[in-house]
Amino acid sequence: MPKLKLLILDAGVVIYLHELGLWSKIVASCDLYLSRIVAEKEVLFQKSEQDEYGYDIDLSAMITTGAITVFDVSVSDLKTFRDQFDLLYLGDLDDGEAESLAYLVRQSPEFLISSGDAIVYRVLGNLNRGEQGNSLEEILQKLGLGRSVQNQYTKRFREQYTRQGQQDMVRGRGKKQ
Repeated sequence: MPKLKLLILDAGVVIYLHELGLWSKIVASCDLYLSRIVAEKEVLFQKSEQDEYGYDIDLSAMITTGAITVFDVSVSDLKTFRDQFDLLYLGDLDDGEAESLAYLVRQSPEFLISSGDAIVYRVLGNLNRGEQGNSLEEILQKLGLGRSVQNQYTKRFREQYTRQGQQDMVRGRGKKQ
């Protein structure tokens, strides 16, 4: 089976996979692409139940060996991507999500994006690219690692917010006119 091309933008997904003990299996089964913001900043300071300050998830070895591909989006491309949205969307879109989505829209349709944040799926729906969203639940099922996950990582969550983004598009919301 060919590796699943997967763009994990959400630091929450990376952290959650570590919590589930599935991170190494995902790395082995997928071609992972992370935005530099996610890989180097947003997965830092993971809060654990034992330590209120948490600990860093160090991805540097996996990046160095090529197990994870880190990408950057130019400032001008990021600005162009962000400038198409109104405050309804921009208010919820953080830097890592924006960089990841800006990268995704320039890739082939085989690239997928997974998140635990509704805004990512709303943006995909609004851009008519909902098929490139994939919940963590769906990814785990495709890889034979299926299990119960928190609501924001379910197929139902992804579908709900993708539909909302599609409805926003039809109503002229989310993107600047």
